[in-house]
Amino acid sequence: MIPLDVLRGMPLFADLSEDCMRWVCSELTEVRLAPGDVLVSEGEPSRGFFILVEGEMNVLKLNDGAPLPAGHHVAPAFFGETPLLAQTLVPVTLLAVTPCHLGRLADGAFRRLLTDSPEFSKVIFRTMAQRLGGLESFARQREKMAALGTLAAGLAHELNNPAAAISRVVDRLRHVLDALYEATDALHLQGLPEMACGGLDALRARAEAWLKANAIVDPITAAEREDEVSDWLGDQGVDQGWLLAPTLVAGGLAPSDLQALDEAVGRANLPAAVRWVAASVELATLLDEAGRGAARISDLVKALKSYSYEGQAPLQEVDLHDGIEDTLTILRHKLKQGIEVMRDYDRTLPKVLVYGSELNQVWTNLIDNAADALGGHGTITLRTRRRGDHAVVEICDDGPGISPEIQPRIFDPFFTTKPLGEGTGLGLDITYRAVVNRHRGHIRVTSKPGDTRFEVMLPIAPVRPSA
Repeated sequence: MIPLDVLRGMPLFADLSEDCMRWVCSELTEVRLAPGDVLVSEGEPSRGFFILVEGEMNVLKLNDGAPLPAGHHVAPAFFGETPLLAQTLVPVTLLAVTPCHLGRLADGAFRRLLTDSPEFSKVIFRTMAQRLGGLESFARQREKMAALGTLAAGLAHELNNPAAAISRVVDRLRHVLDALYEATDALHLQGLPEMACGGLDALRARAEAWLKANAIVDPITAAEREDEVSDWLGDQGVDQGWLLAPTLVAGGLAPSDLQALDEAVGRANLPAAVRWVAASVELATLLDEAGRGAARISDLVKALKSYSYEGQAPLQEVDLHDGIEDTLTILRHKLKQGIEVMRDYDRTLPKVLVYGSELNQVWTNLIDNAADALGGHGTITLRTRRRGDHAVVEICDDGPGISPEIQPRIFDPFFTTKPLGEGTGLGLDITYRAVVNRHRGHIRVTSKPGDTRFEVMLPIAPVRPSA
């Protein structure tokens, strides 16, 4: 058993009477662990109050199913008081690093000692408060990193699409430019008359204008037109006309236009002229596609910079709609697969004095939760309006709803309905603190199947939020 003098040397028992110490020794159950042994695992029921007499133990906390270091105990030490007193599951995993010698007090004995000894209870409660603060700090940092990881993954996905499109355009441009140069050389060698060159260029300009007009042609009609152009080219002896037809039709050209081209340049020059026009049209198409990809990347970077308020003072007068739209841009990867976003904005709302990046985190948490609740299919409605001296933002979804039993607890720290290790239970707590404590606002939730609404109210009056 654990010797009395060993326990007496620990600050936890320093002020206990001899009788009390003997009683503690009689209630202790001895536990020995080898390196790598697990004393308790996160999510298990409490097994009692432990006193580490010899050895070292690591404290681990699950993050997306993977254990992360969250602390370290070196003898003499004690632990296990938090789940006993809070009547919760064990919040961490305790793993032996070296051979460990421990004593275990059962729940009843621990509570009796807590009641009978003010000195013991004082140490326990002071230590418990410190550990809860440290655990909350760890979890909050983890929540921030998880949110950052979500944003980074989304941005990587969104940036990859336009970047890949630009890469494909560049590869294709090499082939198109080669075709354009070959056709130009052929026309030059055949001594195309200046008037014919003018007609050729005019046809190119007309096709490019058609492209810029974004004329939409249904697939069936387009296929019919391509067959007509392909057949016409084949009748005129133009090789591989079926390859050129889709590009020519995309530029709005029909057999009648090509007939006019034939008359302008002559039958001998027609194959090279058709290839020149097709290459010019495809070149314009590729440049437009590259421009759209570059614009999309620019929009994402701009949205991210605005979202984070990089280089700006933390306190800003902002248009709430800008922050919501920036958040939607950042979260687009989660919203475009079967989720429709409806907007009902009151654009007359004045700007509000807020901590911009923190408020954007509020929109991120609420919109991200709504998307998770929908499971990839449904509608998120974003609504803004004025109510007295407050701006109101509603984030609604038509998902299954939040059960009445847990609605009162959703803003509690560490409360989560997600599986063990997948959620910190701090997302809505951080949201609540940002709205209520940081901005002197209000947040509430109403929910039933098909209609869950988070309502955020922020003061419009230019009153500096609390620090």
